[in-house]
Amino acid sequence: MDKKNHDSEWYTHSKLSNIQDSTGNSRVSNFVAQVHTLNTLHFIVGICQIFMGLAIIMASILGFINPLWVSISFTMVASITTMIGLYFLYITVSKSYDSRSLLRNAMKRVMKAKN
Repeated sequence: MDKKNHDSEWYTHSKLSNIQDSTGNSRVSNFVAQVHTLNTLHFIVGICQIFMGLAIIMASILGFINPLWVSISFTMVASITTMIGLYFLYITVSKSYDSRSLLRNAMKRVMKAKN
């Protein structure tokens, strides 16, 4: 190879670290690789959103939030947050059991293999 190809931005010298080498070393990237799909992450986020909304509602009912208008406003926001969390959880679970997802995933694997 001539000097022009060695100085190209597409060429990685053997002494330099590759992008894949640098991302494979962190704990976060290992965790994301183990989770493998966003459905698991969405499921966890939905459960946390439901739990936090119900915790605020329980704190409001038990009287830990003293001014009544603050307690009512927190209860309303927490109720809406809980409903959104339930809907998010429903969408995540129904998407994972979709009959067309097998075909869609196969098409994605074929496209990745071609690239």
